[in-house]
Amino acid sequence: MKGASGSFFFMIVLVRYFSEPDISSRHTSNGWTQLQIKHGTCIGLRFCFNRLLNQNCFMLYHNLLLVYRSFQRFRNTFFINLIGLSSGLACTILIYLWISDEINFDKFHKNDHRLFQVMENEQTTTGIKTNTGTPDFLAKTLKDEMPEIEMADVATPADFFPPFTLSDSKKHVKGMGKFAGENFFSIFSYNLFRGNDQQVLKDKNAVVLSERLANSLFGSTDVVGKTVEWEMMDIKREVLITGVYHNVPVNSSEQFDFVLSFESFKDIMRMSNDANWNQSGPFDTYVVLKDAINVRQLNTKLADLISIKTNNAQHRSLFVRPYSDKYLYADYENGVQSGGRIDYVLLFSTLAILILVIACINFMNLFTAKVSRRAKDVGIKKVIGAKRSSLVIQYFTESMVMAFISLFIAIIIVNLALPQFNEISGKQLELHFNIQVLASIVGLTLLTGLIAGVYPAFYLSAFDIAAVLKGQVTTSLRDAWVRKGLVVVQFSITIILIVTVLVVHKQIEFLQTQSIGYNKEN
Repeated sequence: MKGASGSFFFMIVLVRYFSEPDISSRHTSNGWTQLQIKHGTCIGLRFCFNRLLNQNCFMLYHNLLLVYRSFQRFRNTFFINLIGLSSGLACTILIYLWISDEINFDKFHKNDHRLFQVMENEQTTTGIKTNTGTPDFLAKTLKDEMPEIEMADVATPADFFPPFTLSDSKKHVKGMGKFAGENFFSIFSYNLFRGNDQQVLKDKNAVVLSERLANSLFGSTDVVGKTVEWEMMDIKREVLITGVYHNVPVNSSEQFDFVLSFESFKDIMRMSNDANWNQSGPFDTYVVLKDAINVRQLNTKLADLISIKTNNAQHRSLFVRPYSDKYLYADYENGVQSGGRIDYVLLFSTLAILILVIACINFMNLFTAKVSRRAKDVGIKKVIGAKRSSLVIQYFTESMVMAFISLFIAIIIVNLALPQFNEISGKQLELHFNIQVLASIVGLTLLTGLIAGVYPAFYLSAFDIAAVLKGQVTTSLRDAWVRKGLVVVQFSITIILIVTVLVVHKQIEFLQTQSIGYNKEN
């Protein structure tokens, strides 16, 4: 009673203080009075905020205590749910890392949003055939005649040649190489730490080495000005090292160890400088567009370029596509983009969702399995004044706590499984907790906790007090169908996944063991 009367007296003092501000102004000026009123308002607001904060902290502590007691009471269910959710989250995180790596391929270039590759559509008797190969002179023509283009360059594909042999006086090293124009390192972000990106390929006898190749040949990256000899298919040339670039990132669709001048390639192949528009070529043409250029309008202009140059080649037309689409959207059918590795991204995204759904359904079923024991708790809490909203919050808190405990275990599983997963997928994935990854994982966990807890929270909190206290809790036909439906969905998804894995395994085994009709070693 003393505490209650003290609180009541304190509230009366606050009310009088705010309702009669003129009391403090009897012996002071108006400015000082306004300052006191503002100060009193701040104290009142701070008091209300602190009280609300304390109430919320107490409710959170109370709910966490109830969750802890619930875990103790239902230990078997707790551990089964923990295994299910942690396994589901671990699989989902692994798939997320793989998908994130796939969709970020070739996105590291500083000009990514303006970097495009020129493609060619050719009308044939069987339909439209889309090629990446273009003539060697196309880059210069586009730069000279298209005001929308800021930079353009030509290069050979990275897999155009077999491995080269590079050597100095002591060592011989194998490496993948390509020929490129002088703007190559200005267009792409293969960052140089030795040499100037606008100068390194101006000389036709120049070569730019990767950091790894420079260390393999010379044991150092301070090699600018030294000479090296390359050999490929009985062709030998001595070239001058003009630069060294950082190793090509693993999420680049092209991997190469050194770059030679495209002018030296033209000399070796004795290519003419005359433009022959009647023939295409095997070379890649890249362009960087100026800001705010409409790509559709540019493609309209490019579509007529070959026919204008040749006066009759109506069956060939050019267009550009984003360079970073090269990896995921490589397939074209009858001149229209029809997929590529993006199909695998969508497939594995669906797989991750299905695995997480199985884990959430398993949590729901196990959570509501102990209906009779949990119903008594609900009945007693409602008798002493608990609202349905507070019960919903309590059960959501339990599912959230379970989800985050599972996340902790899932991260341990992911770190242990990553080496084997990288070996299977052929990638070099790592779990780095940057802002993007952390936000994605925490968001995924919150979503898992919400999905897993939504049905138990609203199902258990809806029990009637009288029926519970009389021991007459019965499962309605609707609730029974919901639970049976969840079980059917869970087992259906599981069976589909198991069958899919078995089919894929048998197909891979068939490919590995079936005779291909020739000795591939010869």
